[in-house]
Amino acid sequence: MKSFARGERLSEVRVLLVCSAVLLASCSHAPEREYRVPQSLCGLKVAEKRYAPLFGPGEKIYRDDDPVKLGSARVTSQGCHYFVDGKPAVSVSGEWAEENDQAAPSTPAEAIKWHNTRDKPRKYEGAYDVATWQRGAVAAIDCPRPRGDDDASFTRYLVDIFATDTPLNDDPERAHKVFGKLAQEVMEKVAKKLPCRVSQVK
Repeated sequence: MKSFARGERLSEVRVLLVCSAVLLASCSHAPEREYRVPQSLCGLKVAEKRYAPLFGPGEKIYRDDDPVKLGSARVTSQGCHYFVDGKPAVSVSGEWAEENDQAAPSTPAEAIKWHNTRDKPRKYEGAYDVATWQRGAVAAIDCPRPRGDDDASFTRYLVDIFATDTPLNDDPERAHKVFGKLAQEVMEKVAKKLPCRVSQVK
């Protein structure tokens, strides 16, 4: 009888431990993403699996577009910005730059420094000049504009990808791979839209 009672008590203890573990796991799980990830990234047809990790937890998502689309010849703000629950979440912006500009960034590393981060830019190998940091990546391409263009001195095009409040921000190695690969693919799509006389990377 005693051994039976002890066995019963052990079973009860096991059940309590399992229930406690389940409750602890349910209480400590990371916040969930309740909204649908965009079907394209600022209108670019990039595989969703490439950019889905940039979108963190939240309930509602909203997209705000810049004056012109990525890859436009106009020297103005380009791209779009996503807000989750009213807060900035993901940004993909394009900018024309003058080579060796002293006032504005003209390389991925310089653009990353403009984010006021202490992160050291890391080069991501690929077809385009890409550097990453903990919250994003910047890609650049040399793009001589057509002869007679009023903005002929703007011969570099940069794509800046930025994300906040996502697990990537706390995992530098994964962030480097995800942002780097995405920046290469986004620039590949944008490069086809650019009005370059000769489209090549130095």
